[in-house]
Amino acid sequence: MADDLAELRAGYEAVKRACRASWTSEETGNAIRSVARVSLAFLQNGCTTVDLNSRVPGKSYQGFRRRDAASVVSRPANRQYFLPDLRRIDSMWNEWERGRLSATDLPVFLYTVALSPCLALELFDRQNKKSPATYFECFVGHLIARAAGTEPRKRAVLPIQNHNVRLTMDFIFDLNEQASLHLAVKMSTRERVVQAWAHQRLLDSAYGVGRYRGLMVLFGETKLDSRSLEVVEICVPDQWLAYQALLAQMHRIYYFDPPERYRQLANEFPSLVNLQPFANFFTETASALGC
Repeated sequence: MADDLAELRAGYEAVKRACRASWTSEETGNAIRSVARVSLAFLQNGCTTVDLNSRVPGKSYQGFRRRDAASVVSRPANRQYFLPDLRRIDSMWNEWERGRLSATDLPVFLYTVALSPCLALELFDRQNKKSPATYFECFVGHLIARAAGTEPRKRAVLPIQNHNVRLTMDFIFDLNEQASLHLAVKMSTRERVVQAWAHQRLLDSAYGVGRYRGLMVLFGETKLDSRSLEVVEICVPDQWLAYQALLAQMHRIYYFDPPERYRQLANEFPSLVNLQPFANFFTETASALGC
């Protein structure tokens, strides 16, 4: 297992280095593919699956345990989307690169590649939240950068009187002279998500509404009770509605595993909340980016 951990850590560090060099490059895509392959091989060969007790209507979840450390259970994986089969994911990846991946396979491919390194990394350190979140940000940042065809920056410049304030944000993409994209990436809305709306409000106030289009990409809202192995979704729809209506409006909100309560919110307030599965981004790229 020490070799597995070393290989995972090396793959994770390679992804970070590649992203620092270029978010759009083929090298970054190859680094992501490599660590996803290592992670899937580890989950297949070094772990056992755990049936989790889903309290989420219509969804079934599983977790993973290391064979040599059965007391530690990974975060939940939605059975509908997670495919712990390296051969099939490799095949999907080849189809993805050729632009031929089916609409049915796309959500499975994206979800599995996004989650597998998170599962593998945390099985060696369940309290390590940073590494899975950083990998997820790298994966999403790479995909959006490739779609936008430009490298992002991490700092926004806010003119205040005769002074320029520089503020760190997840991603800023300058698409053309008139349009830019503010991309916020979080594993869940429990991760200081109000920051995304606050950053959007700052951009709107500094440059006018519409100059920086806001997109937010989230993984899911599941929470696992490690003792009962129960899975629930933690949602705060009223809080979301207040942020979206009164603080700033994110143009699109994408989820890898969309919570039903937020789907209902989007249906109830369609002019305020546009929530989609992340796979839909690739069929509406131009309208999502606004270019």
